[in-house]
Amino acid sequence: MTKLYISPYIFFLLKEGRTIVWNYKNHTQFELEEKYFNRLKELSCSGKIIIPETEEVDKDLIEANLVSLQPYEPFEWKWDELGQIYHVGTQDVHGGKEYSDEEFVSNYYEFCKEVTNQDEYQYVSYNGDQVTLPKPNIDKLDHSSVLNAIKLRMTSRSFNGEKVSIENFSTLLFANFGLLHGEWEELKQKNLKNLGIRRAHPSGGGLHPVEAYVLVFNVENIPAGIYHYNVKGHYLSKIAESCSYEKLKHTLCGQFFGDGISFGIFLVGHFDKVWDKYGHSRSYKDVYLDAGHVSQTFLLTATALELLTWETAWFKDSEVSSLLNINGISVAPLFFLGAGYGQRVSVPPKLHKLLQQTS
Repeated sequence: MTKLYISPYIFFLLKEGRTIVWNYKNHTQFELEEKYFNRLKELSCSGKIIIPETEEVDKDLIEANLVSLQPYEPFEWKWDELGQIYHVGTQDVHGGKEYSDEEFVSNYYEFCKEVTNQDEYQYVSYNGDQVTLPKPNIDKLDHSSVLNAIKLRMTSRSFNGEKVSIENFSTLLFANFGLLHGEWEELKQKNLKNLGIRRAHPSGGGLHPVEAYVLVFNVENIPAGIYHYNVKGHYLSKIAESCSYEKLKHTLCGQFFGDGISFGIFLVGHFDKVWDKYGHSRSYKDVYLDAGHVSQTFLLTATALELLTWETAWFKDSEVSSLLNINGISVAPLFFLGAGYGQRVSVPPKLHKLLQQTS
């Protein structure tokens, strides 16, 4: 008897009346006739063998790497199937061929020509009321060494609502999200089309899909409200009315650690900036990596400006999207950063009080 083993790396997709099986480890997809779907369903029960009635179907399934004559190597995975599909399904996306340097350059050049369908970098802009920001005082960041900022940076969870100066606010936004380097001089000198920008952190293809949506609570000369930071113009565009601390706490799944922050920033991914150039879902990872780069730069520069910071990735995605007036699909929240003044403590007074009562 020949035993068959169904691949643990497949899922099914119903689309326009068709049944698609997707082998996410091998990056292959097949439209299934009913007999193949039914056989896979049978094989999902352990102990199935090749029988004369299904021998031809089984051969096709083996050839398609949907089933195997050998058991699949067991693996440890403690998250759900959705996480496994993405984790495995975005690995080993390399084209399957090694190139010489000359071949690589030639292929890269052709790829760039294919995806170059814009005349220039597309900045995100809103039409809301504008708030002009003063010229950033970048020299203030020279007062703290990188090492000092790294050592002083911590996650604080107790803020007092004290006002942040507009100079520090402007400097922090510009240093992290603005055009700190000015024009991309190298591309200009080499007469190359500039479809990317340079900011303080790296970004795949220079696309910088992560934008700053700012919740102002108490910043000098800026009305409380929800704004988008305009990268090109270094100003704020109002997109919604003010957000209370209670509302923020609700969208952050009850976390009260942001109470008293002077301002907060939702890092928002504009995925449409990426998928036209990098079409594989592996690039979804890159957008989150961008958010990580932005976050670290923000935390260090805020620390250098003697601000306390708090950050979280736990929030109600749909409610944050509604708060920011974004669709939550092609434009979606990734991370939250808070800043202000208060106590340099990781354990806030409310939590400390509870710990004392229960100890």
